[in-house]
Amino acid sequence: MAKPGYGKRSAPDQQPRTPHDFALLPARERYIAGFVDHLPDGAAMSVKQLTRQLPLYGQQAIGTSLNALSVAGHLRRVRCPVGTGDETRWAFRTFWSRTARDNAWWTTYLATETAVRTAAPAAVPQQRTA
Repeated sequence: MAKPGYGKRSAPDQQPRTPHDFALLPARERYIAGFVDHLPDGAAMSVKQLTRQLPLYGQQAIGTSLNALSVAGHLRRVRCPVGTGDETRWAFRTFWSRTARDNAWWTTYLATETAVRTAAPAAVPQQRTA
């Protein structure tokens, strides 16, 4: 599993699973899409992690397939700044949809997702006093 707040996030309003979900994709992308679709929400989705779990393909092939799944409308990886104070790090948030979506749908969905995330900031733990 990825750290909380990262990893696979399923998009809403998906069609139910069927054996023909990814039938229009090439064989490698169909195999990887089927695997990703069965991962639980919050599962790590990095190229290296998927390569460990799918020994049939290497890192280059997995990365290329994830890009192809993005083009096909099943996957969106969004680079977001994380960190506190003066420290800035970058992380990818990965959104998955079994149902292929067009760019307009993804743009609208990600805009609302970003608005929800910024409207409700993470709770800051209270410092203990001795």
